[in-house]
Amino acid sequence: MTANPCVDCREREATLTIRNRRLCSVCFNSYVHSKILKRMGSYGLKNLPGEQKRRLFLPLSGGLSSLVLLQVLDFQLQKQIANRNKTTYDIVVARVVLPDELDSRSIKSDYEALAGRFATQTFLPLLDLHEVLRLDHQVERDLKELGIVRDDGEADQNFFLRIMHCSTSATAASDVQSILLKRLLVAVARDQGCENVLWGHSDTRLAALALADVAKGRGGSVSCSIADGQTLQGVDFNYPLRDLFKAELQTYARASSEPILETTVEQDIPVGQPTNIRSTAIDSLLNTYITSQGEKYPSIMANVVRTASKLEARRPADNATACPVCLMPVIGTQGLLNRNSGLCYGCERMRQDIVP
Repeated sequence: MTANPCVDCREREATLTIRNRRLCSVCFNSYVHSKILKRMGSYGLKNLPGEQKRRLFLPLSGGLSSLVLLQVLDFQLQKQIANRNKTTYDIVVARVVLPDELDSRSIKSDYEALAGRFATQTFLPLLDLHEVLRLDHQVERDLKELGIVRDDGEADQNFFLRIMHCSTSATAASDVQSILLKRLLVAVARDQGCENVLWGHSDTRLAALALADVAKGRGGSVSCSIADGQTLQGVDFNYPLRDLFKAELQTYARASSEPILETTVEQDIPVGQPTNIRSTAIDSLLNTYITSQGEKYPSIMANVVRTASKLEARRPADNATACPVCLMPVIGTQGLLNRNSGLCYGCERMRQDIVP
């Protein structure tokens, strides 16, 4: 009999305090797996008839959360193969290299190591963000709504660089990049025949996204941006990590026997409060704030996501109009900066900080 037993198994020594409960590392790992797999079970991803397989798209960000999601789902699929020699679904994995990620050699090496570790999953070649111009056939047309027009004969790479440098504020620049990133990932998911995009966003990350959307003028569509289910982009968005905090994922990585997770969590160092607030994007500010406050008041931060998810969401069945740039629902015309524009309020505000 141990002096400090785990409250779940009552056999092993409790070494972790998780939501005011003392757990051993084995039971904590089971806790993380159960949270993720219970969410996956709620998406209705049942077996298709015959040899058909569902294809689910999992974009990796280079951070810890999406990597934990990949590791847990791979573990589930390996168990399915061992038990019945087939799986419920296949995972298609992709990684986009962003313009500010300078160490491309390291990214490629890490990505190849992941492809070797999770060899039974489908890993697409590394993507550059400028490939959105090739894969999303509407993005060039839609950017005209922001006043960004390609010059005659302008190459994709040059046009992309001009897009990235036409914002006069850090928030607008971050907004443009995140919109292009999401559009690229959705385009890849469609191209690969995937029905769902599995985002590796923790509860902490979803809370930061919700508050950032409100701050940027997209409060009317915030439920659509963080809720599980249908989207106006034609694929379902799902967030299997939505019941777990970032700190819990970090604890899981440290307690696991997965070397790749252990290495990643050491690189996932919290970013301190920026010294120059004016030159920092709203997204970064709120992500830093939510991460720091979430460690102190996790239940309060969790309420942000729960409350936002309960707001009325516009789904395709509602015949909602999509903003041509961010592709989120446009909720009526009340409060729009320009009633003659098809842009949502957030993108209309962003356009004011763009000088083509």
